[in-house]
Amino acid sequence: MSKSVRTLLKEHGPGMTSELINFMIESNGLLPATARQRVARAKGEIKRLAGLRFTKNARFIYLEDQYDTPKFWKAIERAFQSSGASYWGAVVGLRARGGSCPKFLFPSVCGAPLARKSHLSPDRILERLKAIHLLEETSSQETDDPFIRFRPGFYDKKPDAVIKATLVAEKAALLALRDWARKIGFGSYGRFKIRDSTSQPVVSGIVWDMSAPSYMRPLASLQEGTIKPGFVVFDVNLHSPVSEESVALFVRKHKLASAPVNVAPIMPFLIGEVFTQGAFGLARKSGVAVTTLDTLFGEEIAKGLRDLIKLLSNTGATAAVNPDHLYYVMSVLTKIEGAANNLRGALFELAVGSLARDIEGGYLQVGRKGSDPSSGRSVEIDILLDRPEGKSVLIIECKSKIPGTSVSQEEIKRWYEDRVPLIYKILAQDARYRDRSFRFELWSNGPIDPRALEWMELQNTGSEGFSVGWKDGAVLKEYAKKAESSAIRKMLNEHYFRHPLAGLKNSTPV
Repeated sequence: MSKSVRTLLKEHGPGMTSELINFMIESNGLLPATARQRVARAKGEIKRLAGLRFTKNARFIYLEDQYDTPKFWKAIERAFQSSGASYWGAVVGLRARGGSCPKFLFPSVCGAPLARKSHLSPDRILERLKAIHLLEETSSQETDDPFIRFRPGFYDKKPDAVIKATLVAEKAALLALRDWARKIGFGSYGRFKIRDSTSQPVVSGIVWDMSAPSYMRPLASLQEGTIKPGFVVFDVNLHSPVSEESVALFVRKHKLASAPVNVAPIMPFLIGEVFTQGAFGLARKSGVAVTTLDTLFGEEIAKGLRDLIKLLSNTGATAAVNPDHLYYVMSVLTKIEGAANNLRGALFELAVGSLARDIEGGYLQVGRKGSDPSSGRSVEIDILLDRPEGKSVLIIECKSKIPGTSVSQEEIKRWYEDRVPLIYKILAQDARYRDRSFRFELWSNGPIDPRALEWMELQNTGSEGFSVGWKDGAVLKEYAKKAESSAIRKMLNEHYFRHPLAGLKNSTPV
């Protein structure tokens, strides 16, 4: 007796209609036309995944109770790998990035052409994968950049702090790569493009982490008396280890970029922390250049980038109490041309946290997360210092500024009107802080706009249960002189005060 569509789905799990038709032909002895007709007419608890179609118009079919199970999502991945390369690229790319990435980075992560006939664009891929609830888009009060992540609990997802820390380290690695490539003349000196939230390096319709036109042989060619450059492109992935499927996706990106007629030669580089043996083997076989940070930059820079990720992630938050190590990492990585401003901002919270604890004492938390059940809002507290001997709990908002910029009135108002009351509400509900008073302060290494100070002076800075104050760059510099740790003083002087901001006048002391 021939097996029903439901029975076959029970036995074999969800899958493509083409696979189910083959099962029916092989196990039931049906003619292909009869098998196709039975699958097409199957109804009831038998569902077809809406919004996705595969090669030869195949559909993904499953039983109602199989939806959103690990078996369901594994079957989806098999379908993508066999019949939906664009979707497969998105899954592989996002998994290789720890299960989450900023939305602006998704086109590079999935590797699809931005606009090409017969190919799905990154926007369309994202739209469809969100529609089937494989991916979701999330936003945060802490950043304007939305993130794309796997929705099912079946997928491993690294903590947000690790994802964000790795992004900072990858930006530093890209700047080091740019410096290296410039020095050996690999790319046109002033025409390197590096990924960020406002612009993307695009070569032949494919988004990369970094790119540059190259006039090196054999990439450049002479056409009608004019030299036409080729291109060098780079992707960086510091989530370890880089797998064979990640290299396969990188190879696919290069093939797609090189496919159009008359496209200039493109030389691809993939840089990672660690590669599996299979990944190295596939790269050699495919003719793409892959290498590690140690090989390219030496152990000091590579170790500095690894330590940076640990410092900025939740697992390394307690390193804020080790100013010697923090100073070492900052000193090593600011040797990279162009990296100083990026790293100063990323490490400012840890530097300020180390300073506050050194002078005030108490228990330090950096990057603590909290949420308000009544509103559903969440917040990340830059620095929380539980000071000893009955002193108030100190909550510090950090504003790192580069020379020539100041803390604006908008920033001050958002902190005072939104973040302070939200954080106070969250902490006041915590039994650990019952009957404690709170002190909220905004600290910056730069000036505070005079209009912001005028506005603040009109506000109530001593509400019931908490008080408010601030330190600008000049006040913070004087305060730092009280630190016992020479590493803290050196770090702040060399990386935060020793520039035009050092001459600022004291505005409003705390």
